[in-house]
Amino acid sequence: MNEQVLEKIKQAGVVGAGGAGFPTHVKLKCTPDTVIANCAECEPIIKSDKYLMEHNAEAIVDGMKAALECTGAKKGVLAVKYKNKKAVEELQKAIEGEEDVSLHLLDNYYPAGDEQQIIYEVTGRVVPVGEIPIKVGCVVLNAQTLFHISEAMQGNAVTSRMVTVAGAVKEPMTVQVPIGMPVSSLLELAGGITVPDYAVILGGPLMGRVAENTGKEYVTKTTNGVIVLPLDHPLVVKKTEDFNYQLKIAKSACCQCNYCTLICPRSNLGLGVQPHKIMQALTLNNADILADGQAALGCCNCGLCTYVGCNMGLAPSRFIGAVRQGLLAKKVKSHQEPKAVNQFRNESRVPSGRVILRMGLSPYDTGTRYIDSIQTPKNVRILLKQHIGAPCIPIVKEGDKVKKGQCIGQIPEDALGASVHAAIKGKVTAVTAEYIEITRGNYR
Repeated sequence: MNEQVLEKIKQAGVVGAGGAGFPTHVKLKCTPDTVIANCAECEPIIKSDKYLMEHNAEAIVDGMKAALECTGAKKGVLAVKYKNKKAVEELQKAIEGEEDVSLHLLDNYYPAGDEQQIIYEVTGRVVPVGEIPIKVGCVVLNAQTLFHISEAMQGNAVTSRMVTVAGAVKEPMTVQVPIGMPVSSLLELAGGITVPDYAVILGGPLMGRVAENTGKEYVTKTTNGVIVLPLDHPLVVKKTEDFNYQLKIAKSACCQCNYCTLICPRSNLGLGVQPHKIMQALTLNNADILADGQAALGCCNCGLCTYVGCNMGLAPSRFIGAVRQGLLAKKVKSHQEPKAVNQFRNESRVPSGRVILRMGLSPYDTGTRYIDSIQTPKNVRILLKQHIGAPCIPIVKEGDKVKKGQCIGQIPEDALGASVHAAIKGKVTAVTAEYIEITRGNYR
């Protein structure tokens, strides 16, 4: 294990940029045989990894090489959808002459970017519920994370990331923006919102969360998308409808057809996830079904059971999420080994186009323009917790002048976390328990 590489990654504040935000310097403290780059970007509308691969393929490969050096893994695999032809072409050029790094082309299905799907597609291995990929000799890193690792090797901290702004906006776009940029400024940059009543989803449209107050949202290291949809869009309704109301409807409408389970990607890997049994447990008060936690703990929260699987308009994924949270709170763990992978798994996979059509996203599934640079925002607000673990401790105070890339928040001693850095050059104008605000300036 290369401690110097790990230390550079730690000092740069690199985290899992695909959404989880797990500190990368901790994740790479292992000895896998395979490092997999998750370049699938399976969420509809989002194009941030696509453009990152097209314009920074060499950096992504350099990040992979650093990860291999760090862990001692003998094999690096870039898993990318075949449909992203330009990205595939650029990655192929970037790996020429690299004996330890290869491409693996994925079909265009949802959720191809689920960590379990990626590992199985590349290696044929299945990670048991409750375990992590190293259990089967793998580490999975997002494309954006590999880019940040490459930057860390050059001594550059994580101060920006690629973000797609799309949906009901005048000029959908994908652009590299500073960490801490106000989401409201991003929406203005995209030409403004085109509908009177709207919701903003942070992240992908299916797995992302609905922002309660857009004016208080800022880009973090894990923000890959900002999606605007009409307030009455079925996807928004599914995400925000009162849970108790959904439960009441489910008690009369769920017919136990089990289609939600038949198309569940984790179920088809033999991991025991069974949305229809969760529905039965909650609607018929049959708690015995949940005794071992197997039916819920392996869920990846892709939402496929809700957005495609239920013809009655119910939301099994929200029920699973509620049950899963309860089980985790009680520290229930599953100790069952995976069962056999469904021999019809490939036939059960849901094409991305079908998800887009079913969820009424077709009008927004258009080519977003790529912007290579923007004017530095006047203010950024750097959240002290953008990762799994403890919030950072501020090491600057109000009135301090900071340079771009300067560390402004450190990991608490002996805690899990990732440091944060100034995304722009300027003056610290606020320090709270939650964030550090910086106002742009020409200070030396």
